[in-house]
Amino acid sequence: MNKEIGSEVPHIIKHDELTEIFFKHWFLPWIFEEARNEVIDSQEQLSKVTKLGEAPLPTDFGDYTYIVYGDNRTGQHHNVLVFGDREQGSLGDGENILVRVHSACWTNEVAHASNCECRKEIQHSMEAIRHEQKGIIVYLDQEGRGVGITGKMHQLDGMFEWKDGKIEQSRDENNQRVDTDKAYINAGYPSEVRDFAIAGEILASLGVKSVRLLTNNPIKIEGVESVGIEVTQVGIHIVPDNGIIASDLKSKAENLGHNITEADYTMETGNYTEENYHSLD
Repeated sequence: MNKEIGSEVPHIIKHDELTEIFFKHWFLPWIFEEARNEVIDSQEQLSKVTKLGEAPLPTDFGDYTYIVYGDNRTGQHHNVLVFGDREQGSLGDGENILVRVHSACWTNEVAHASNCECRKEIQHSMEAIRHEQKGIIVYLDQEGRGVGITGKMHQLDGMFEWKDGKIEQSRDENNQRVDTDKAYINAGYPSEVRDFAIAGEILASLGVKSVRLLTNNPIKIEGVESVGIEVTQVGIHIVPDNGIIASDLKSKAENLGHNITEADYTMETGNYTEENYHSLD
């Protein structure tokens, strides 16, 4: 073997080293992202995303152009839905586009877990876009507010417990509900580490110049604005189905600065009533 070439070949990774690498990636994904971001940011000519392909996609909410992007920092895939035929100009001049930036939520969107409103938010957004006949869904692979699915599992383990064969929401020493924010912190995780600038990069690559962003989350607005896209907030208000969701909405307003009012987590619907609202605290 040529010595120069051979000298550049890394040593064979042993099983324990590989396990350590995977362990950090599984349990601390945002730490890896920070290190990769430093490399990406030091190379201005390197785009943060790469478009991997697109295809027509018929849905229950109309016909979309489905686009997949590769994240050059993390290797993850991010999914995008553009209403109508993008190649035929369905986004027009790219101004004032209705957009939902949404993070993956396997537990609610696939398993239909009853502790969050993610599935309803994306359905509401797609319905709004269908009504307008123009818009974009940016679906980011940032599970568990960015800490990953393993971190989310630990959050759920601290938020719920089995009692007499049924699941109940855990309570703290003051008999307060353990909401998502508390559960992440108690498990040793940050409660919010998502990077929404990547959504801005994706939108910019589609020629979007200004958006009406369906969100209550100020850091989503900041992330999209950071790439030079003008943002107008459009509040998204999902009626809570139960006290678990209502307590989480309250927590988002108080602890994360979301633009959520008391009316958003006190409305009556389905199994959720004013009676169990008063037990939130």
